[in-house]
Amino acid sequence: MAAALVLLLGGCASSTAPKSSAIGPSLITAGPEVRTATGEAARRAAEVTAAWPGSAAQQAWEHGYFPLQDATEWLPEGAFRNGADKAAYLAGHVDLATTLPVSVSGTTEVVFADGSRLALPQRSAKTVFDSLTRRRSACAADCDTRLTVTAARPGTTTVATSRGQAVIPVWEFTVSGYDRPFRYPAVLSQAPAPITPAAPVTGATTLRSVSADGLVLTASVPHGSCDTVRPGEVHETDRAVVLIGRVDPARDQVCDAALRATPVEFRLSRPLGTRAVLGLADGRPQTPAPQ
Repeated sequence: MAAALVLLLGGCASSTAPKSSAIGPSLITAGPEVRTATGEAARRAAEVTAAWPGSAAQQAWEHGYFPLQDATEWLPEGAFRNGADKAAYLAGHVDLATTLPVSVSGTTEVVFADGSRLALPQRSAKTVFDSLTRRRSACAADCDTRLTVTAARPGTTTVATSRGQAVIPVWEFTVSGYDRPFRYPAVLSQAPAPITPAAPVTGATTLRSVSADGLVLTASVPHGSCDTVRPGEVHETDRAVVLIGRVDPARDQVCDAALRATPVEFRLSRPLGTRAVLGLADGRPQTPAPQ
């Protein structure tokens, strides 16, 4: 069990399958039968679902602040004005020409769409500014440009989370030469950091949609150009579901190196309900892709 727990979990909601460069064949539909997981993939899926209940990731997913999107910064639309400004930002060439706000309580709140509130430690404006100056991307050209923060104030923004839309506090930094602020979260995600599996996992999928009745899930299955995608399998428990893609590798064929993805339907034995869909590779929860 200890080994299983180590396999969990992290960051934003999972997209476990590799990014694909093209869409493969049309949808592979689910038959009337439930195809239960078998073989090594079934063992791996059992580890993943056993580690989920009571884990830090499960607690954050159901009761905490678990963003489903990149919630680390929001740059002005069209940023940057030029390559020199972008290089300065990425290299941490940022100066401060104002007094940063200071929080008295050191705590702040995330407000969810249902009205519930979650009190969390506040990330100070100074911590945010210091993180900007610690960036160390290589500067290939235009290395003498510097950006200057001329004002800072509290604000809010809306973020998609595992508990629905949430309004979170942010710090809005005014940067000289820009009409709109650079915004940064004043609270950090409670999701554990991602953990890379110790060994490659075959059969990982990425959830795309859930049918209205909750019985059929559609996921992307990654594969090579000449591979054959077969109907997938499912592993179910009372708390979680894992979808397993099945692919027959091509043999004795000349194929390009493009990675493709085919949508596959997976039938469950009962509606998904409140159960989490976990990635086979990393055990992280997945949500349907935006339509």
